[in-house]
Amino acid sequence: MDGVMDASPLLLLLAALSCLCLALGANDTTTTPSPGTLTEPERLAAIIVPSVVGGIILIGIIAFFVVKVKEKRQTEGTYRPSSEEQAGSRVETNAALKLPPEERLI
Repeated sequence: MDGVMDASPLLLLLAALSCLCLALGANDTTTTPSPGTLTEPERLAAIIVPSVVGGIILIGIIAFFVVKVKEKRQTEGTYRPSSEEQAGSRVETNAALKLPPEERLI
């Protein structure tokens, strides 16, 4: 994931919500809303659409921070040569190793 989110799922979700609102509004012909009040589908859309958009934005922000934390862990760290030296001193030398031939003058 390179941090860039694809916008097509968001557009499909918004289109589906608008179709749902239109379908709910088409069946609501029995009452005439008074001026200044919202119909039931409008109230439903006023609740659902900001919630969904806010959730998608929140998921995007969380994904961005997860990617950045992973990058930081890969590029930064601590180097402790003393722990390597201590681990190296515990390794026993093998006495069965052959010594190289002795060097002599010509």
